[in-house]
Amino acid sequence: MNSFIGLMKKEWLIGKNALLWLLAAQAGLVLISFLVSRYWEVAGLFYMSTWLIMIMQPFIMISLIFGCLNSDGKTQLWIYNPQSSAILLGSKLLTSVLFQVASILFACFLVFVALRVPTSYFHADFQLENMVGLVGLFKIGGYMMVAGIVIAVLMMFLWVVYHALARVHFIKHLRWLFVSALCIGMIMLRDRIGNTALYQKLDDIWIIPAISGSSMNMSEFKLEFYLKGGGNISLLTSGLDVIGLVLLFLAACWLLDRKIEV
Repeated sequence: MNSFIGLMKKEWLIGKNALLWLLAAQAGLVLISFLVSRYWEVAGLFYMSTWLIMIMQPFIMISLIFGCLNSDGKTQLWIYNPQSSAILLGSKLLTSVLFQVASILFACFLVFVALRVPTSYFHADFQLENMVGLVGLFKIGGYMMVAGIVIAVLMMFLWVVYHALARVHFIKHLRWLFVSALCIGMIMLRDRIGNTALYQKLDDIWIIPAISGSSMNMSEFKLEFYLKGGGNISLLTSGLDVIGLVLLFLAACWLLDRKIEV
């Protein structure tokens, strides 16, 4: 446990500057869109730009996890570190998740404040309708968090596979093609499994209410945003998805335990 906490502290020290830059970039986007919208008197540009912050969250998670992986890849830590790969990868994943939580909370605050800016600052006739509150933003942030974790685990696995293939000399220079095909194949397999009759039946067991989606409509003088209710999430199939992610993480750890060179 002490070694795991120590690695997390190391990841924090390495990644905290990147996190601060990402938070500053989000605030900068809001500020720039505010100034541009006020100058051009296009209110919709400001409010739409603020929503980009929420949409960007899974990509922020990807950048964080890749930053953690590449920082140690340059020093060949995988080869010389005595810790298990589960501790090495787990510390990076958990640290990235904590960074992502901070980023999402900051984004929710920015969007909440931005949506409270009077439209009269930009255009006298522009209207905002059905804007979500802080709770709704947290729900959206939660979905972005889950999406970010799923993509991060997948990217971590593919990253390890990519470097593991360096030992196979005849495909060493075509690793990117193999990994791309593997990624597409895994997505197609997950989609096919999700469309099977058995999975559809399991998806109706142990369900809880959830947001089914969202919609945004913008015209010259109006911006509307809706969170659609009536959707359900199955705890059973969600649990199966979590097991799949754990297996994918363990597969990445098994490959890394072979002391691959990156």
